[in-house]
Formats: sequence, structure tokens, C-alpha cells
Amino acid sequence: MFWIYVVVAVIGGLGLAVLLFFWALRWLGHREPYAGFIRLPNRRKLTFFRLLLTDGRVPLYVKLLPVLTLIYLASPIDLIPLVMLDDVVLALLVLVLIIKLTPSQVVAALVRQAERPARDCVRGASGWN
Repeated sequence: MFWIYVVVAVIGGLGLAVLLFFWALRWLGHREPYAGFIRLPNRRKLTFFRLLLTDGRVPLYVKLLPVLTLIYLASPIDLIPLVMLDDVVLALLVLVLIIKLTPSQVVAALVRQAERPARDCVRGASGWN
């Protein structure tokens, strides 16, 4: 009978964690420079990270954060086994750290640069549209 309480507590804890995650995402969505990044489409977010990694104004330790996060997410090591929620929370925390540790004018410039479509895109140059 004890295991029922454990299952209910685990499900309740996971539900609470998901609610907190969505609340944090909404809260960040109303604050700049996070809101500018969240408004970007997914492909443009990847462009933002590419620009971040190649920009000379961004400190090296900030450039290492996305690389180390990708290595952790690809590795079989997991903080909480059988639950992917810790990976999502870690990714959100790393995103907050990246934006917090990068100067705000640099983040704003990178978001504006990522919003613009690439003029030298291979698909556009070859007429694929």
C-alpha cells in the first residue's frame, strides 16, 4: 500500500515541476532580452547560437556553455533516470545563463541579426523557394 503513496507523490512532483517550468518560460517571455530570443522561430534560434559561438564580443566561458550542454544531453548520463524533465530544466537554465552572462547589447544585436533572413542562402540562390 505504501507504493501507492510513492507513485502519487512522484506524479504530483512531476506535475508541479512541469507547471513551474511553464510559469518560468512565460515569465522570461515578458522580459528582455529573453523575450526577443523566445520570439525567434526555432531555426533562427539555431542561427542565434551559431552567431553567438562565432562572435568575438562573447566571452569564451559563455561559448562553452552550449557546447557542454549538448555533450551532456547526448551522453547517456542522466541526473534523474527515466525522466527527461531534468534535461529540459538544464537546457532552460543554460539558456538563462548564456543570456545573463553575455552583455545585453550583444544579445540584442545577435537576436536582430538572427531575425534577418540570410541573403546568401543556398536555397534562395538556386531558386528552390
